[in-house]
Amino acid sequence: MQFYSFIFLPIFVFALKPDERVHSNIYHAQYKKYIDRVVSYIYLQIIYNQKLNSNGVEEAFQQYTDLPKLRLKYNYTISVLNFEYTKIIKKFLEYVAIIIRKCHECHKNKLPEKFVSWVILLEDQIKNSKTMFENLHNAMKFISYIDIRYLFSECTVPHAIIEEIDFIYQFVSEKNVENSSFDLNKSLNQISKIKLGNIVKFHKDLTKIVNSLTEDSKYIDPSIKTDLKKIEINERSKKKNSFDVYSEHPNKFYNETINIWYKNLGFEQFLEPIEAEFIPPIDPKTNQNDGIKALNVIRKEPGWKSMNHINIVYFGKQISVNRIINDEVSNINFRIKKEHITQFLRCRYTEIIKEYHTILSSIMHVCQNDIRNFYHNCLIKLFNSFKKSEKMIEGLYKALVALNRSSIWSVNFNSKSSLHKLFKWVTIILRFLKNNNFNLDNFMDKYDIEIVIIRNPKETEIIKKLLNIFKTFLKDIGVLLRSDVAQQGARCYTNKRLNKIWDYTKSFINSFNTLNNNNNPYLDWQLQIYLNACNYFDKFCADVYKSCYEDLGFQKIIDCQHKELHHDLIPYTVDLST
Repeated sequence: MQFYSFIFLPIFVFALKPDERVHSNIYHAQYKKYIDRVVSYIYLQIIYNQKLNSNGVEEAFQQYTDLPKLRLKYNYTISVLNFEYTKIIKKFLEYVAIIIRKCHECHKNKLPEKFVSWVILLEDQIKNSKTMFENLHNAMKFISYIDIRYLFSECTVPHAIIEEIDFIYQFVSEKNVENSSFDLNKSLNQISKIKLGNIVKFHKDLTKIVNSLTEDSKYIDPSIKTDLKKIEINERSKKKNSFDVYSEHPNKFYNETINIWYKNLGFEQFLEPIEAEFIPPIDPKTNQNDGIKALNVIRKEPGWKSMNHINIVYFGKQISVNRIINDEVSNINFRIKKEHITQFLRCRYTEIIKEYHTILSSIMHVCQNDIRNFYHNCLIKLFNSFKKSEKMIEGLYKALVALNRSSIWSVNFNSKSSLHKLFKWVTIILRFLKNNNFNLDNFMDKYDIEIVIIRNPKETEIIKKLLNIFKTFLKDIGVLLRSDVAQQGARCYTNKRLNKIWDYTKSFINSFNTLNNNNNPYLDWQLQIYLNACNYFDKFCADVYKSCYEDLGFQKIIDCQHKELHHDLIPYTVDLST
């Protein structure tokens, strides 16, 4: 049997080729100009709207009428949009609350016919708001498509209130498609009570969400919050002098909102651009058609459910996987979508490699400390399981290659979405597995029938050599992983703590105690302890291969991989098929 020591690849110094650097700089400049044009257009329309409604209090926003820098202009624009959209939601809530009170009054006064009529009116009111909230939702989605992490340094900038608008839009949309047929076993009055209860809960939940928005600096820049409040107070005063705000017809309010805060701001032409100045540039280093097609395949796959416990951290904001995979990928949002997707995969794949290393270390601990008399047998089983894990590692490797060749992962070593470290880890592990024969099936055939202490010098020598190589492997991979731990929190937030070695060891020891307490023969529970541990590892690898390779659809995007693997990644693929 031949053995290979665990040797790291040499450290490569990466630098963009001159022509790539030129193309990259040109694209970055074009993208920044595109965003500047879009933000400037919205910003100028907001200024115009504010002047029309200022009623002589122009000092509240005068300082913002000629902002020279994109970041300041962006902060003001998003802050105002968030502020105004929050006001729109509050007004919607006021309309709904008025009708809810009427429903309660009729029910309290035992007026069933009027009660049913008011509930019908309430439902119609909510259904009629669908177009307005759909437009506001589209506007906030477009804002969220801007890759601000590229444009600005890591500083505080407001985020669009996309989740809050989405909460309303989903409820209103469900109301519009809700089955209107009545349950024959319930009266119209009973059905109306159920519908009212659902709307009251929605109103209560939305009120809680809205109350926190204007106080959170993630949504409204603190530097302009006071000025926005002045504008709001002034608008209230102006309306009180002319008419009662609550007497306005809701449909009129919905239509005015769509015109002023969606159409007039240009969102229609941003989302479906015709003019060249509002068409986002394409990175010449990518095959964008391949990338869009591939993303729209994999985002619909079931494997993303395995990442529900992870949020990525994007400019200080946590973003869930559902938020990212729900939208169709297009030329408008391709840049941000590919960045978010690759950052999610970096978080998940990093978690996998850390757990992989942890479980292997735990089983080795079990072999050497908890069942020392039969640790050779335990190591044989461990090495066989380790060899079988090659399928999982190869799946991760193929996924990373597919991401790069389909233009989803662009090599950028300073980006939080960069997968190059993962690619390095995966290729090191895969090469190690291919170059060292940890398959000891012939040993298992011999010792599975009857567990005995292995005393054959040749056999123990083989196991000893493999163990030394394996220990070195675990130690060196551990060093690589530890160097990445400090930065993990800046990229990912998880509500499932990464398990530590002793957590896994404890679970194996607990199974040892359980078996011992059940009066199992000594050899039986010794055998069962390491079998349980290795079976746990085998299942972990099988689950990862299925959820993070097969169930993410990487086998379905073969025809989207027209790019060659990036030249900076090729040194890692020595002795590996790409």
